[in-house]
Amino acid sequence: MLKLYLVCILAIFAPPTFGSDCNQKQFKSGTVCVCDLTNCDEIPKIDLTSGQAATFTTTNAGARLHRDIVYATSSDPVTSLHLTIDSSTKYQTIQGFGSTFSDASGANLKSLPDRLADTVIQQYFSDSGLNLQYARVPIASNDFSSRVYTYNDVPDDYSMTHFALQREDYQWKIPYMQMAQKYNHDLKFFAVPWSAPGWLKTTNSTAGYGSLLGSNQGTYHKAYVSYLIKFFEEYNKQGIQFWGLSTQNQPTLGSDKKTKMQSMLFTAETQRDFIKLDLGPALKASSVAKSLKVLIMDDNRGNLPKWADTVLKDSETASYVAGIGVHSYQDDQSDKHLIATHENHPDYFIFGTEASEGYKAKEQSVDYGSWDRAEDYVSDIVDDLNNWVAGWTERNLILDAQGGPSWVSDFTDAPIIAFPALAQFYKQPMFYAITHFSHFLKPGAVRIDHSLNVPNFDIQKSAFLNPDGSKVVVLQNKNILASYGISVKDSQRSSDHYQVHMGPRSIVTLYIQN
Repeated sequence: MLKLYLVCILAIFAPPTFGSDCNQKQFKSGTVCVCDLTNCDEIPKIDLTSGQAATFTTTNAGARLHRDIVYATSSDPVTSLHLTIDSSTKYQTIQGFGSTFSDASGANLKSLPDRLADTVIQQYFSDSGLNLQYARVPIASNDFSSRVYTYNDVPDDYSMTHFALQREDYQWKIPYMQMAQKYNHDLKFFAVPWSAPGWLKTTNSTAGYGSLLGSNQGTYHKAYVSYLIKFFEEYNKQGIQFWGLSTQNQPTLGSDKKTKMQSMLFTAETQRDFIKLDLGPALKASSVAKSLKVLIMDDNRGNLPKWADTVLKDSETASYVAGIGVHSYQDDQSDKHLIATHENHPDYFIFGTEASEGYKAKEQSVDYGSWDRAEDYVSDIVDDLNNWVAGWTERNLILDAQGGPSWVSDFTDAPIIAFPALAQFYKQPMFYAITHFSHFLKPGAVRIDHSLNVPNFDIQKSAFLNPDGSKVVVLQNKNILASYGISVKDSQRSSDHYQVHMGPRSIVTLYIQN
């Protein structure tokens, strides 16, 4: 009896074991991988010696990061497609990938058993998982909160005497941010407000449209800047320092009188002046906020390059700015928006600050096993990185079966979906789509030149060079029937050819060890 009791105690407190195989569950749209308290699939180790290579393959048919060793051949294999990479021609540095510590993510993590919540964080932030390097943090509530709140709803408190973090911070954000830091000590947090407190807005409402009251260097602007700096001071007391601050989430939404979610209008001109006369000087004078990287825009690419041109042509404003935030929701628009922005402002990085699937009105918010959404993510990331974007951020870490919670019913899909009643979570194909980039690209990687010998509209591709000299090629075959063989070589080492097989609807990462 005593032995049985001890066995039960050990079973309760034993850490979960992780197999490399996905515990598959089939749905109409495709396959998810189920994780529970005893098992969760892991990414196969790269584990290569100098000169070796491996492919990691994820498919609509069900493979998840299947690893195969690839040996270089001295002769070019007979194949129709030849991809040449050139590690001597380098473009932007890839800063990394991230996700968002939204209230909804925290609420779903809190709903799971502690060990399973820890597994989610490990899957995202450890170097054996997605290896995320960035995390976006909303300042107070946003559309993925259960209620509308700010840190000071006391009217006319211009000195911010009543500023206070809320239960959402203490229960749903800070604990999991600290947990993530356990897995990545260099994790970079960047904060972004959706709205000022309502009493500082023209509409007297935190939710909905409106702009900041008053004028530059006036009482209202100074109060709002104090509000922002207080946020960093209070989080600093919790041992959390921030890397960056995006000035405003989707500032153009603040002019839409139909919007219900928290928003606040800035035009390029008013954002330029706000940074120059209010925010920038105050940040530099703050002991906790003086080193923050300030991002402008944080909106859709259609606003570029004009938005960046307007803000950054003012040299004083530009001196406070480090980068340009861009959302993924207009990625069907011309790449010229990004290319022109880089060409006009090469000293300022472009960073993808928000991406999600299932957000459109007529779409199913959570679509279990959707391969279409995994393909969309790969297409989005490849398009961004091939056009000077240096980072990419998912909108939520984890959501519930409805795609929330969201006080405004702004439900979407997420890479991980929580099922607390079953003590499980599902890993969507989108999770693996991100992994094909984030796990293999190390901090400081650079995009390198690459080209196919013939045009092929089924194949999407990008190539990178890690600081240790390893090379990473990410490929996607969108054809629903055709397979392709692709011969990959580096023009700087043309004697080595690597043969990559791509089945229908597949994603492949080729990792070449230096």
